Amino acid sequence: MTQFTHFSTAFPHGRLREVFNGIWFVEGGWDMPVPLKPRISRSMTVIRHDDNSLTLVNSLRLSEAGLKELDKLGRVERVIRLASMHGADDAFFRERYNAKVFALKGTRYIRGLTADTDDIESYFEPDEWFDEKTGLPIPDSCVWVMNSPKLKEACVLLQRDGGILLAGDMLHNTPVPSPYTNRIAKIGMRLFGLAKSCNIGVGWWMMTKPSGSELLDLLSLPFQHVLPIHGEPVIGDAKAKYQPAIERYAKRSQRKKWRGEVQESLN
Repeated sequence: MTQFTHFSTAFPHGRLREVFNGIWFVEGGWDMPVPLKPRISRSMTVIRHDDNSLTLVNSLRLSEAGLKELDKLGRVERVIRLASMHGADDAFFRERYNAKVFALKGTRYIRGLTADTDDIESYFEPDEWFDEKTGLPIPDSCVWVMNSPKLKEACVLLQRDGGILLAGDMLHNTPVPSPYTNRIAKIGMRLFGLAKSCNIGVGWWMMTKPSGSELLDLLSLPFQHVLPIHGEPVIGDAKAKYQPAIERYAKRSQRKKWRGEVQESLN
């Protein structure tokens, strides 16, 4: 097991707020590892189980005050990594709480921001790998995996309250820049039209090139709410709210695939 002596800093974040019975949500900031260091928002979901243990989905390191607030909720025992381009704080929670880390099978922990990871060494190993077949130790849940992107993504569907979808980079909800973003990020969001509610993760889509048919498969999942990795919770009618963006980007993916096939046939 890899031991760490240095962890990513705790960035400013909000309070843990209960969005469903036994489920909390917190939003904070993160400096992207690119020039100018735009500080974007990212979010973590906390699930409390009947034995008072906690599962952290899309981990986000909290300040000492935030960790004390977290400790009042229960015992941190599990960390779930859904998105291939996230997970920088997983090692911190394993070190502090001896939490078991679960990561999507077929992904790796890499530094930097790239979808071309073949020649990059993984800096961390989870305790367990999961996929659709293995599932996760979360009662009344199932795992859905998007396999077509250059970097795999997973969602967890909690089969309660009409269906709660815990999402990675594929689904965002950032109608306005959050208070945890910096000026560079706010300018970029407005310049590139990223300040939108119930949207596909545009940067993720451009970098990883998911198939249009797999994007449409999201609409087959029975969910009414989304707790995203970027932005605010979408409570109620979430599938209908995300449907226009999902269908729009599915069509764009299909056009990109067609253009690529035509170009390949001409070469």
